[in-house]
Amino acid sequence: MPSIERSVPRSVAPLLEALELEQPTLVTLSLLDELIDQTKSSTTAAHGARMLRERGWLLPLRSPGVWEFAPGARAGAFGGGDPFIELRARLATRPFDGAVAAESAAWLHGLSTRSPDPHVIGAPPEVNIPKSLDHFRVVRWSGTETYDDHEGLPVWSVSTLLAFMGARPERYRDWPNVSEWIAVAAKLTSVEALQNELAGQPRSAWARMSYLLSIGEQDEMGEALFSGAPPGGGPFHLGPRDMKSKFSSRFEVIDHIFPTWWSTKAAAKPPTA
Repeated sequence: MPSIERSVPRSVAPLLEALELEQPTLVTLSLLDELIDQTKSSTTAAHGARMLRERGWLLPLRSPGVWEFAPGARAGAFGGGDPFIELRARLATRPFDGAVAAESAAWLHGLSTRSPDPHVIGAPPEVNIPKSLDHFRVVRWSGTETYDDHEGLPVWSVSTLLAFMGARPERYRDWPNVSEWIAVAAKLTSVEALQNELAGQPRSAWARMSYLLSIGEQDEMGEALFSGAPPGGGPFHLGPRDMKSKFSSRFEVIDHIFPTWWSTKAAAKPPTA
């Protein structure tokens, strides 16, 4: 995007100065109204937004009535590179029951080192996803835990993330890297939290989740969780069925993801040929 000559009209200079002091990621008309009151400016929010937008201080977003602020430190009308800026914008203007989910949640929690492309948001099945967010991949899940907060963004908790992976493994798309962080994640959840998340799910979801806890060196938690699983018949597959597998009779899971030799201790040092 070519640089725009960013002049500062006198009528909005106090408003821009206030924005530079506050450094908001997003600017709404209501925020401009507040700053106009603080600075005793004679302009209106609508006029101020138009003047700042035309001169490259406010950048357009897909949600109406909200803009990204491009401070002077950027030396031009450039976005900050936040992959969730449109989600932030929608939540700031018209909140809905959605959150950063699946692989993106693993990344924001610092579990996975890989940034997904595209990023993922999750919402209950009955929630309509706004068109302004159609560049995200969407997964459906009705979690029970309160969303975590990551710099103002709602994010699935680790328990919600793990339960989703156990119940909907085909909807999680970065299984090859789970071996890097499953042991850490298993320590960040509890049997009670997972029981709540998996309530109403079939035995297969409980079996896979219990198996993942065991893979993450939390055998006792895995056993405790699986002891409360609903009745049903296994075995249950984890991963693409055309891959080599190993069978866990304890949890009734056929594992196509983690190699036979794999363990959290051996993960960093695979066997030589």
